[in-house]
Amino acid sequence: MTGATIGLIVLVIILVAIYLYFRHRAKNQALEKMYGHVPSHVELYFEEYFDEIIDNWDLVDRKRAEGWATDMEGRLNRVTGQITTLKKRKKMIDSDLDKVEDRIEKMESSWRKEVE
Repeated sequence: MTGATIGLIVLVIILVAIYLYFRHRAKNQALEKMYGHVPSHVELYFEEYFDEIIDNWDLVDRKRAEGWATDMEGRLNRVTGQITTLKKRKKMIDSDLDKVEDRIEKMESSWRKEVE
């Protein structure tokens, strides 16, 4: 190789290096303007793919979790009310069954008296 060819190759390498430097610098300036700092590769990855990660792993975001918790309180209140109603009904049924048992015992005792 001649000196001119080597000089041309070195010049091309220097120009490519300068281009890559300014490109990297412009990218970092744009990221800093956008985020307030230069985020890491991992931060950028999660920024771009966070919704897909949530969907693919069947995870729940904060908004849905808070909505579920709020809905759960309403459901628990309804169930608590239903339990209270069922307890009242159970007391009424128990009272009615006690009355029926008393009547049966009276009928059995009167039947025994008649049979004797």
